[in-house]
Amino acid sequence: MAPPFVHDPKFPHYWSEHPRDKVFWANTNAFSSRFSGFSICHPIYHENTMILATRHAIYSAAVSTEETATFMLLPSWNKKMTTNPYASFCRKYPRICKFLGTIPSDQLQYAKVPFWKNIQIPLSKHSWKLKIIAIWNTKDRVCLNAHNKDWLKELAKEFPEAKWEIQNIHNHPYQTALGSGQH
Repeated sequence: MAPPFVHDPKFPHYWSEHPRDKVFWANTNAFSSRFSGFSICHPIYHENTMILATRHAIYSAAVSTEETATFMLLPSWNKKMTTNPYASFCRKYPRICKFLGTIPSDQLQYAKVPFWKNIQIPLSKHSWKLKIIAIWNTKDRVCLNAHNKDWLKELAKEFPEAKWEIQNIHNHPYQTALGSGQH
């Protein structure tokens, strides 16, 4: 979701939460069309929105005939993510969903807002971890591995604060990733 003044014109579509942005060709319902290509989804922390985003990413990957990968960033409210409905939903589709890693709560930081320089607003510390989940189809895994067989190692370098649960991703839809953790 982005306001019209920060929309990158290289992308043919963009979404905004404000209906008034339709005059700038914004889409206002991110779930009105399939996710496709490569994307990152960090939905607001509202249970229904997170479930809807996860379900939409799964169905988009399942029905797409092109490479489709959505890297989800979802909170883990407890140690094993056993009570999070979106995690349960991901576990139902192990060929499409992979838990890649976790960013511990003590490594999560709020972005510094430049116009709040003189305002001291104490923000609470994060009490949850952030799960990194790949929701993708076989065509996408093949594309990623063909383009760069070390893509996962390079992703891990970009997020050094994360604890990565896997080391390799197989292209075959029925093989599982090496290394597994309790989710």
